Amino acid sequence: MDTERLVELVRRAPVLAALQEAGSMDRRELEAHLDVSKSTVHRLTRSLREHGLIEREAGAFVLTPLGAVCATEVTAFAATIEAVWDLAPVVAAAHANDIAFDVRAFADATVTTAAPGNPYRPVERFMTLVGNTDELRGLDPATINPLHIDALYERIVEGMATEVVFPPSVVEGLLDANPERAERVFASGNFSILVHDDLPFGLTLCAERVGVGIYDEDTGLLRTYADTDAPAAREWAEDLYASYRAAATPLGDHADLSRLSPDTALGEHE
Repeated sequence: MDTERLVELVRRAPVLAALQEAGSMDRRELEAHLDVSKSTVHRLTRSLREHGLIEREAGAFVLTPLGAVCATEVTAFAATIEAVWDLAPVVAAAHANDIAFDVRAFADATVTTAAPGNPYRPVERFMTLVGNTDELRGLDPATINPLHIDALYERIVEGMATEVVFPPSVVEGLLDANPERAERVFASGNFSILVHDDLPFGLTLCAERVGVGIYDEDTGLLRTYADTDAPAAREWAEDLYASYRAAATPLGDHADLSRLSPDTALGEHE
């Protein structure tokens, strides 16, 4: 493997990407697009011509067939590496739980992280998705943020079909603390709960987008949330959700939590 050649490709990737997008550019256009000096453009283009990646046509630079292939591959590589960096918490959680996770499926994801001045940015992003969907399924290993429980409650009562898999402790805390809300959302027919003892991370499947959420172990707050509408990510999320759902227990059948089911403590509903 020619390491020097690979390094050269990565260093010159902005030029290749610019020419791939524009088709052709002269020296001045490259200077403006890359915001570099004339001498820098000269050095970049000379190097790329020596490697057979670009050529001159009618006074402008264009990609050679080899350059076009390299531009596509190096752009994809750069996107994947950038995604890995942003999705590091998701990658770590998936690895810790022996879950296959293809970073490329989330390469275009919107990744929202908690910030010192606003620790609620990820959950606010999640609530934006909730406000734009008529269905919500997911895995949630943590207690719902009290600041947003009212909004979730209203969305469910208004018609958002919701099915969530929770750990036992979260189910007990959620329903014991909100008995009146629980009775109403169950009565709406739009809300069902399943119970699973060991959930890897948060997973949400909305009508248009899927998301993965990583929680802070100390605070319990959502600290990273990545969502996308990519078909490959949807397929992965559907498969993962189906596997955990199949292993989960409906609330009414759970030995320790059946008292909290709508058919017992909260009254039967249609």
